[in-house]
Amino acid sequence: MGNSYAKQLDAIALAEAKLKAKRFRTLEKALRSDSPEDMIKATQVFNQIQPKVEQNPKAFFIDPLEFNSNLGYKDKPFSLTYTTLKRMSKTPIINSIIKTRKNQVADFAEPQENKYSTGFVIRKKPKFGIEQKMDNKDRKIAYAITEFILKGGNVSQWEHDDFDTFIRKIVDDSLTYDQLTFECIRNRRGQLESFMATDAATFRMADSFFDKDYDNVFFQRNGANIWQDRNDFGPKVHGYYPAYVQVYQNVKVNEFYPWELCFGVRNPSTSIYANGYGCSELEELINVVTSMLWGDEYNRRFFSQGSAPKGLLRIKGTNNEAALQQFKQQWQSMITGVMQSWKTPVVEADVDWIDLQKNNRDMEYSAWMEYLIKLSCAIYSIDPSEIGWDISRSGGNGGLFEGSQEQRLKHSKDKGLYPLLKFLQRKINKYIIEQINPDFELVFVGLNGLTIEEELDMDIKKVGSFMTVNEAREKYEMKPLEFGDVPTNATLIQNKNAEMMAKQGGGQGIEMDENGNVKPSSEPKGKEPDAEEEDEEQNPFDLYAEENDEEDTNKGGLKETFVKAFDNFLNNEENGSN
Repeated sequence: MGNSYAKQLDAIALAEAKLKAKRFRTLEKALRSDSPEDMIKATQVFNQIQPKVEQNPKAFFIDPLEFNSNLGYKDKPFSLTYTTLKRMSKTPIINSIIKTRKNQVADFAEPQENKYSTGFVIRKKPKFGIEQKMDNKDRKIAYAITEFILKGGNVSQWEHDDFDTFIRKIVDDSLTYDQLTFECIRNRRGQLESFMATDAATFRMADSFFDKDYDNVFFQRNGANIWQDRNDFGPKVHGYYPAYVQVYQNVKVNEFYPWELCFGVRNPSTSIYANGYGCSELEELINVVTSMLWGDEYNRRFFSQGSAPKGLLRIKGTNNEAALQQFKQQWQSMITGVMQSWKTPVVEADVDWIDLQKNNRDMEYSAWMEYLIKLSCAIYSIDPSEIGWDISRSGGNGGLFEGSQEQRLKHSKDKGLYPLLKFLQRKINKYIIEQINPDFELVFVGLNGLTIEEELDMDIKKVGSFMTVNEAREKYEMKPLEFGDVPTNATLIQNKNAEMMAKQGGGQGIEMDENGNVKPSSEPKGKEPDAEEEDEEQNPFDLYAEENDEEDTNKGGLKETFVKAFDNFLNNEENGSN
């Protein structure tokens, strides 16, 4: 029995060798063939059997010599800490910008009710730009994914944040730090079970994420291996080291693999000194926010006790101390402001008023603050009117904010809200939707959709040009009209009426003979202009002359009988009347 199996294995090995040799011979012939089909197939087979060599990039993306490499993570290289950025986000103007965007994005956190409302839909991924229709099975899958998204996973509604809260949290972190993070929690089988927003300020890029940079000979020679030991990396899973770490009080407390944590950056940079991080809008607005704080502090001190006096009251002449104190008490009781503010100093001398107020700078201050607000809104790609700042009455309402209120708001949403929604959409699809079913996707809809009035106006224009009334009624699920199969275009209706009149004989150029019959046209239809001259010599009515004579001959008896009967009828009527 063992010998028979051995012979069978030898026979199989020989057959495989022969088959392999035959495949290569056929492949060689197919590559030299003149048939495109053979060449394409041969190329596909060749690419499959060709041994694949891993191609790693040569360029490095971080600075391996950074001093904090021994911490196990790459920190964000900036002068402002996460705590400072959080405090800056609480200034009134910046806070109003972030809150406005959070509320606008939260409008899309519910399934779309109808095509005119905002929200999100779960649909099949389009193929080659063509939207795919869904059957009942696909709709059930889309409904299940929708419920998963709304509850935050396969969890109780009391255990996790709902989708609205989740969206608000990650948008807040993204607009503050340009860093968005949420954890994807999986079960023992590796399936996505739930997701939750996390504190983006506590997450860093792990050193192991850039492990290939430490393979560079130059950096090894310059001491990069001193700062990083590969033994410090977490275990390799599915060919990946941990990509992110959570840091608490400058200590690494957790490690996350690429599929366990979404780490989103809206403003990435190619700089190796950025360490893979982005640049928050607040980092660009540090001088602007500082100026805002100084302006607020100036105004606060201006109206608080102990601020600079508006002037001095100098008493002319010499007065004793008792009289001076009495005058001070009387004067202060008359002019002291609210909360003991705006006290006016009184000095011993001739009574005279010295104005300490400089020129009125209120307008300059207002223009300065408005300029700072405009800069802040420009960096965040939002219109000042969206945060309740009315610039329509100011003298500087031009340039960047020209146009009507409606136009400005639409432009603001197109350049600010739309990119933010697209960014969130890509991250949610990659880390959540595709992990559930890669054939489906989440799409935020309704931002640039038509209103009912806009769609109705468009349909009216279509009916007045190329669409029929019944086609428009079918769109709104209405019954067709009897005469609704034509557009209401005036030119088309005029041409249609002219065509109907011509068919009914009401047109011009139609001749009648003595018997009341329509004469055939002297210009036969379909004749080319060159053939008209040849037909002029021949009378076209000659062709019908013989036919008419034959008809009169065949029908002559019937005609004569009718005439005699009609004469008899007339004679009888005359005799009766007599």
